Amino acid sequence: MKIGDNIQEIRERERNYKRSYVASCLGISTRAYCNIENNITDITLNRLVEIAEIMECDPLYILQYKELNNKLSNPNKPLDVVQSNHGKKDIILQKELLETQKHILELLKNLLERNKIKL
Repeated sequence: MKIGDNIQEIRERERNYKRSYVASCLGISTRAYCNIENNITDITLNRLVEIAEIMECDPLYILQYKELNNKLSNPNKPLDVVQSNHGKKDIILQKELLETQKHILELLKNLLERNKIKL
C-alpha cells in the first residue's frame, strides 16, 4: 500500500484539487507535496491527519482507499449480500464494516509503532 497514491487519487477523483492548493493548505512547497504523493517522502501521522482534514475525510479512509475501492469495483468478486427484507443484508454489511474497521485499527497501530508514536 502506498499512502501517497491513495492521497493523489482522492485529491484528483473525489476533490478535484490542484497539488498547489493542497500544498498551500499544508504550508509547504508544491514540490514537497509532490514528494508525498510520489511516495518519496515518508508521511507522518500528523501530516496524514492534516491531509485528511483538507480532503474532508478520515485518515483511515486514506489508508484504505485503494483496498476499499478495489473491493467495490471488482466485478468478478461476488458480493456477500443476502437479498431479504428481514435485515440480513444489513447484518452482513455491518459484519463487513466491523472487519474493515478492525483491519484499519491494526494498520494504524502498526503505523504508530513504526513511527514510535505513543498515545
